[in-house]
Amino acid sequence: TGKSFYARYLAETLKIKYRQKRASDLISPYVGGTEHNIATAFEEAREENYMLIFDEADSFLQNRSKAHYAWEKTAVNEMLTWMESHPYPFICTTNLMNDIDPASLRRFTFKVKYDFLTPAQVKIAFDFFFGLKVEEGEISHLNKLTPADFTVIKSKAEIFGLKNQPTRLIEMLSEEQNLKHPQNTANIGFCMS
Repeated sequence: TGKSFYARYLAETLKIKYRQKRASDLISPYVGGTEHNIATAFEEAREENYMLIFDEADSFLQNRSKAHYAWEKTAVNEMLTWMESHPYPFICTTNLMNDIDPASLRRFTFKVKYDFLTPAQVKIAFDFFFGLKVEEGEISHLNKLTPADFTVIKSKAEIFGLKNQPTRLIEMLSEEQNLKHPQNTANIGFCMS
């Protein structure tokens, strides 16, 4: 949905250096390794004055009441401790807001939900990604799309030479929308800082 992109855009707009961390940068198979990686990320951010962006935060901020192993709890505890004392902005993104530990949610000043594009936004995205104008009536059924869907269809359209065929592009966007499972359409993304 563009959560990480928006976090980078926000940092650039605020003229703040940033560093983006994925779960694979933090989660370690060794005892204490995840906690060490979390601490290192925050220490480096503090020393170098940059904003941290943690992608897929549900991987290391999962609800401790559902933890099966002690290390799952200690990783969350380490993250919570650093969140409280970190002097610079940091942003966490997730598609699984319901899996985030409630104590961590209280530590975020802002929680922003990213929803599907409105018909007006779909029209703007159509123009932005394809350079084509369409009427809202032609695309009113496209109500479960994100910018990422347009990126996929743009790539596909370029491969098949369909970039200038609005009717075919609308069909491709419809097909992409139909691939989404209904249970995945309620909470599509959150960005928290």
